[in-house]
Amino acid sequence: MNAMKKGMLIVATLAVLGMVMGICFLTTGVSSVVDWRPLRAVALESDDWGLAGFVPSADVWHGSNREELIPGHFPAVYWESTLEDSLMVADLCGIMASFVGADGLPAVFQPNYVMSSLSYEKDATGWVWVRYNLPQFPPAYERKGMWEAVEEGIEAGLWYPEFHATWHYDPAMRLENALKNDLAKKMTKAGVTLFPESEKARELGQWRSLVDLRRELQGSQRIFQDVFQRPVGSIIAPDYTWNDGVETMWEQLGVRVIQGKREQRDPTLPGGKFGRGVKFIKRQWALLNHRQRIYLERNCRLEPVQSPQPEQVVLRCTADTHKAWAKGQPAIVETHRVNFAHADPGVVKLGQDSMTDYLESICADADQLPVFMVDAEIAQLQTRGVSWVVRGNQLILRNGTHGRRLVVVTHQNTTKWFALGAQSVIKTQWKQ
Repeated sequence: MNAMKKGMLIVATLAVLGMVMGICFLTTGVSSVVDWRPLRAVALESDDWGLAGFVPSADVWHGSNREELIPGHFPAVYWESTLEDSLMVADLCGIMASFVGADGLPAVFQPNYVMSSLSYEKDATGWVWVRYNLPQFPPAYERKGMWEAVEEGIEAGLWYPEFHATWHYDPAMRLENALKNDLAKKMTKAGVTLFPESEKARELGQWRSLVDLRRELQGSQRIFQDVFQRPVGSIIAPDYTWNDGVETMWEQLGVRVIQGKREQRDPTLPGGKFGRGVKFIKRQWALLNHRQRIYLERNCRLEPVQSPQPEQVVLRCTADTHKAWAKGQPAIVETHRVNFAHADPGVVKLGQDSMTDYLESICADADQLPVFMVDAEIAQLQTRGVSWVVRGNQLILRNGTHGRRLVVVTHQNTTKWFALGAQSVIKTQWKQ
């Protein structure tokens, strides 16, 4: 074989290898140690809980043209989105308790919490800004018994909080614009968190210093730890807006489980089809290059109160759940707080009824029941094949592999060892 033929063979071989590597790169998905198909896992992720906003009550708009505050498109149902109260939390926990999975455990709701809020209040010196951290809220958002309902839900293993945001907006932009004109000042004094240009005030906007964001996150992690007695385990960016620097910061601060990567809005990317293509390539690169980060993709949506056909939303979510199981994926459901906490009782009922209908539909076959999990369990099973999590006063251990495994549990300065048989679950009382 002459030199030319050898050269052509080498080029052809490299081309084939390049094509194979390209196909592998483009088709790479989230890898998992376990086979999710027999598990039929379901996680119910919900954003915006603990946000003191958007309005304290429906009557706050009386006599005001809210469109003048934020001109342009704004989802109608969010104009009366409000902080949850004790009944809303208790009712949702009651729905969770009504459905039991294949492992004998009830459904569990994962509210992603906002840690802090700013309130414009009058004191002896005049009008001032006051910061509140969970479990405290501004006076306009007083909800008697609400935090007790949260604690009861947590103790019952029905309510498993995770992290969403510090503020859910850029605090500097709120301070700058919330008193910008007479209407904005009036609404701010009344406790409304919307303000001129608030739709642009992303908490994790690229204009914000990573030093400031790191300081905020570290403070919020401490608040979360103090309130919920465990570290942040999972995160979802407010408005799905974050960039590579923010994701690196999360990892450096120990938060490696990231929700909704596919829905990320990266402000550093160009717009249009080209930008979507770049986004896809960056996501594939992240899956290959950041194996220590665990991406949990939301593949089902239960957002009925924003749809003119809520029944169809439930049907689609049910179908997507079965589709995820068939693909060997956990079904991770997105359902925002506005579906269950709202100034209009009719909206709350619609959201609750839709959640009930959804759970009834996926639990209809007694021989094919789902297993309700939280992010912490899915992430551990995905990467290690085994998991442990404390839900209320129970320690839940799972082995999703085909072999016997030893699980080391360290929680609140206590360490215990457990041996789990293949594809098993252990439920035991957790005692310090």
